[in-house]
Amino acid sequence: MTITPWKTVNSHYLIRDSWVVLRADRCETAGGVVLDPYYVQEPPDWVQIVAFDFEDRILITRQYRHGAGKTSTEIPCGAVEPGETPTEAIQRELLEETGCKSEILQPLPILSPNPARYSNRIHPFVATGVRQVQEQRVDETEEIEFEFLSVNEVLALIDAGLFSQALHVASIFLALRSRGMLVASGQRATR
Repeated sequence: MTITPWKTVNSHYLIRDSWVVLRADRCETAGGVVLDPYYVQEPPDWVQIVAFDFEDRILITRQYRHGAGKTSTEIPCGAVEPGETPTEAIQRELLEETGCKSEILQPLPILSPNPARYSNRIHPFVATGVRQVQEQRVDETEEIEFEFLSVNEVLALIDAGLFSQALHVASIFLALRSRGMLVASGQRATR
């Protein structure tokens, strides 16, 4: 069976500013069902990094997130700015948020935050040999704490619901798998 994409009959923007781009589409399914309006957000692509130091500890950040109204435990992340590649964006974000650089940077599979409503992609990376080389340089609206935690400490935070940023949890598991630190049942770790 082939799935037929919806036909976009009409589209217009409701909001276009530096924080939100929201469009309303009039769509028609292959079966003739009309969805009007169908809202789609168009944020820039995002980057996030699972950064390991020389002791295989993961660099985590904590910052206030107004949407949730709480301080969130995360990994370094940010938006890809116009003219930047995802690799340039993550190197910039890592340095700004934590003052850290990595020896080796490897892209992980590209993800979608919510393909039903968001048009952007997430570019996760895994980095090794991460160390602090300068003071952090956060934006005036940011207050970011950071530290390195063992893999077991990060997993315990996830299990306790204290590391609740779902997109970051996905990247952590992709990074652990790419480094041979997480294997499927019945397989043996090579590390």
